[in-house]
Amino acid sequence: MAIRSFLALLLSAALAPAASAEPPGSLRQGSGEVSFVAKRFGVPTSSGIFDHVDGVITLDFDHPERSRIRVTIETASLHTGAALVDGFVKGESMLDVGHHPTATFVSEQIARVDERSLVIRGRLTIRGTTQPVSVSAMVERDPAAVRPGEPLPFRATTGFSRTAFGIGRDVNVVDDQVDLAIRGEILR
Repeated sequence: MAIRSFLALLLSAALAPAASAEPPGSLRQGSGEVSFVAKRFGVPTSSGIFDHVDGVITLDFDHPERSRIRVTIETASLHTGAALVDGFVKGESMLDVGHHPTATFVSEQIARVDERSLVIRGRLTIRGTTQPVSVSAMVERDPAAVRPGEPLPFRATTGFSRTAFGIGRDVNVVDDQVDLAIRGEILR
């Protein structure tokens, strides 16, 4: 669930309307999507999207050490397409949105792996618990070929242990590992 929250947060930041022109290297408003998948015995059993995500993502692909990412997601904005599942995941044993209305991710280190890939290490906070996470991100075009002002599509993945965040300790209807997938566009 925490991974879902993190991805949702990153994608929501991409979907939020822009208050002003985005600076180069920032996430293009309205371009992204954050989704999560929970599995049981390795088989996907539930998935969903967080509708309200806000964040500041400034990415310098040429100098990733200068990059900064901070994302906040409203945990109550989760939608799975099934009201019963929404209520369960938002409830006290899982995300506990009544006591923990937001989840956050703050980058600590961003490193370039190759011409198109980054590893983003940071701190994810869900239910008041903070844990380190690592996000693998890949741009879908050659960053050097993208002109200023053009979008650079990306996708990212991460995962987390829900029990590490106190999410559903007594719940055995889904595996402990939750996967997140993020897509969006960065303006060059």
